[in-house]
Amino acid sequence: MKGNGYFGEWFTDEYGLPAYNYKCNHLTDPIAKTKTSYGFSTDHFHQLGNDRIMGTAHNGGYVQILDGTRGFKWLTYQDSHYRKLGGGIGLYYFENDKTSLSDLYTIENLNKFTKFERIFGIGYFKKKYNFNGIDIIHNICTPFSDDPIIVSEFLISTDSDHNKIKVIDFWDVNIHPVLKSLIVTWKNRKRFGKSKLLNFMGRVVKALLKITRRDTESVRRRFARKFRYSITYNTELKTIILTPIYKKKPPIAKNEPSKYDYYPKSLFLAMLNQKDVNFFKMKRNLFNRNKILINWDSRDELRKLKKKELCLGAGVSLTLKNSKENKIITLFGYEELDKIEALVSKYKKIVANRSILEWNANQWQNSLINLNIETEPQLSRETIWHSYYTRSALFYDEYYKKHRLYQGSVYLFGHGIDGSIRDYILYFNSLILLNPSIAREFLLFNLSLIFADGKLPYSLYGYGKISSVFVHSKPSDLYLFLLWGIEQYVSLTRDYELLDENLPFWDKQQAVGTSVSDKINLLIDYLFSEKVGFGEHGLIKCNDGDWSDGISLMVKNRRRFIKYGESSFNSTFALYIIPKVLDLMKDPNEQFIKSSLEKLKSLKQAILKSYNGKWFYRGWDGQGNPIGDQSLYLEHHTWLLIAKILDNKSAYNLINQIYEYLDKPSSIGQYISYPAQKTYLNILPKGWDVNGGIWHAMNALLTWGYSNYDEKKAFNSVIKNSLAKRAEVYPKIWYGIWSAPDSYIADYAENAGEAFYHFATPMCDFPIMNLNAHASYLLSIIKIAGIEADISGLIIDPHVLHQEFAFLSPLISLESNLDKFIIRYNITSQLEYKIKIRKPKWWNRQSKIYLNEKKNVVYAESNEYPNGFIEIDIPSKIGPLMIKLTKDNR
Repeated sequence: MKGNGYFGEWFTDEYGLPAYNYKCNHLTDPIAKTKTSYGFSTDHFHQLGNDRIMGTAHNGGYVQILDGTRGFKWLTYQDSHYRKLGGGIGLYYFENDKTSLSDLYTIENLNKFTKFERIFGIGYFKKKYNFNGIDIIHNICTPFSDDPIIVSEFLISTDSDHNKIKVIDFWDVNIHPVLKSLIVTWKNRKRFGKSKLLNFMGRVVKALLKITRRDTESVRRRFARKFRYSITYNTELKTIILTPIYKKKPPIAKNEPSKYDYYPKSLFLAMLNQKDVNFFKMKRNLFNRNKILINWDSRDELRKLKKKELCLGAGVSLTLKNSKENKIITLFGYEELDKIEALVSKYKKIVANRSILEWNANQWQNSLINLNIETEPQLSRETIWHSYYTRSALFYDEYYKKHRLYQGSVYLFGHGIDGSIRDYILYFNSLILLNPSIAREFLLFNLSLIFADGKLPYSLYGYGKISSVFVHSKPSDLYLFLLWGIEQYVSLTRDYELLDENLPFWDKQQAVGTSVSDKINLLIDYLFSEKVGFGEHGLIKCNDGDWSDGISLMVKNRRRFIKYGESSFNSTFALYIIPKVLDLMKDPNEQFIKSSLEKLKSLKQAILKSYNGKWFYRGWDGQGNPIGDQSLYLEHHTWLLIAKILDNKSAYNLINQIYEYLDKPSSIGQYISYPAQKTYLNILPKGWDVNGGIWHAMNALLTWGYSNYDEKKAFNSVIKNSLAKRAEVYPKIWYGIWSAPDSYIADYAENAGEAFYHFATPMCDFPIMNLNAHASYLLSIIKIAGIEADISGLIIDPHVLHQEFAFLSPLISLESNLDKFIIRYNITSQLEYKIKIRKPKWWNRQSKIYLNEKKNVVYAESNEYPNGFIEIDIPSKIGPLMIKLTKDNR
């Protein structure tokens, strides 16, 4: 199968879902060594998660569990500083052989096991190994649910009798808060840039932060030490509960915003299916000088609990019998004390008669996006996999009382900052199709960030805290992205009631709020006002960044650029989205509509004038000079193509320039610009980051833009931006095979194909779990499938190069073959709307249309484009829908 890469291979698991069999011995294989800002790392990992809790499963055999409800914190953080091992570890004592082992992937264990497999699956991490004829499978699963729990399942079997074994499910508790860190200095970081001066400056800053105990890890460890722990046992539930308690009186109330969480929940470990269980809470009863030495009958005093010694373990003693499978199932979780009992009871019932992996797969099966094309089988695997990575990045934010997605990668886990709205909305289109109700929650969360004057924050951190980071204090594009999110959701779901939702402003929580419709007006007003406004060339200004945070670092005078610089990205985006949201507004002010349309008319003229005969300028630098006269930038051109602003001749000329400069030369994806610029102190090296790198988000928009004019280029762009293509070109870089950062270094640059690092941000240190790699790819798939919507209704205009394909999602599904085209639309609208469908190639006078199996549907045909469209009027309150087009009367 395409896209395996060097480290293992893709396969379909026993439940019909894709999984990756990680086969590399990273302990001995030099290819496993990956460059980071602190040296080389062999730590390769996979995302676990459901709608409430997340985690990482590592090739070393352990998992780290992450909670985001009150600011992000690791619960089982693997940390050599405290000799913490992580969680999800099986400890064994084989009595017949007098041998102790764990299922950590170590040289010592490999010398004793006859095999050791590691599998990364949808919602699970599977470890399989054999010791002296005893087969053990250890499944660690974040089951599809809204529950903050992990199920650990041991399946043990043998061909002989009377083998005695002690099994302990071990979780090395280490609460490690992901606190804000503007410059990431963790793990004895050494590289801060490509120049000697930057590296020298970085090391000086790191040393100063270390001395003042404000470096990334010291701040996090210091706060983690401010808790004591209490242990309780619930013998009836067979559960051990560990509760962190802040040592002093918390300085703020529980519901107040804070960069720290003074009110963590309880960790617990429950035995779900065995009667006799031994619980462990101190590592010294399981280890002696890093060697496993189990004190089975230990009895510790509850008051003597030290952070380095803390753990949760549940052990069972078994006598194995020939051909009989023994099952041990535990439940690890993080929840308020009064909710633990219900969770334990729920999962006892779920696992009573079936494997947790089977139950989990059954839930996931109907909750994914899947593009199935027989000639490109890897696309089905990828769309399913990207759907999982997107949906499993959800968490529940207790401050906003909403489910939401994180951006991930080093931005979150290194900087401790989550955002921004632009990224959230880039993921949003995919989430709408995956789960419209959660998408609604997520959109309401984004809308709750609006200030009374219309301002939006750049990012979030801690519990309910917002941030405008020093170089990103005045972003100008967030308003457009949020407007796009509103339009996407309402048009695709027909949920016009959202526009009447009354929401308070972020800075006036207790005051009366305004409707979403009014907030559309406010966001446009803010964008068009002097807070952002227009520059001397008529384009919308950039402030300190539009989509590109680094654009202000690529001009000669950053201060003048922030004050006067103009953005073609903002301007072309506005031409696409503002007319659409103006249509959505309820009871609009006619003068406001007229004024907005006049501004857009002038804006279009300004864009068309920002042309050098080959392509359009990226903007203006605030000193009268164009940005992008000698270099072609991708970002703004995507919206020119999506919005169909240009006449056909100009559009095709532009596409040819993009293809020749940015697409054709790149081995994967497309360059964000070419040729790259020289930057001050080489802070953004050529081909790195936004200075010519490869970005999932913009490439997804390009695919969409291509699809309006050149279906072949659009489809090839989907293939070129896939994980499979990446794994073929860079098989020996582990990231990019099953997950990825938001961008790669261009193939012509130093460190080609790797993740970037610069002074503040070492993306290469945490180079996966960035949703731009997953949700943005799904956006391109949705657009290739031809799914669009506007105020009039749903538009289906497929751009797949094959007549026979199937696109499946919980909201909209399409099935196309040589004599039939089926649309399933899982909504019931309170208002009438239209569905507009591109005529299939086989459409003729005998063709028929069925609506929910009823024949003789009234429709209209248009021939404005080749093949034309069919328009069907859908009455109110009918749904879910199935529309079937057939070649003849069969």
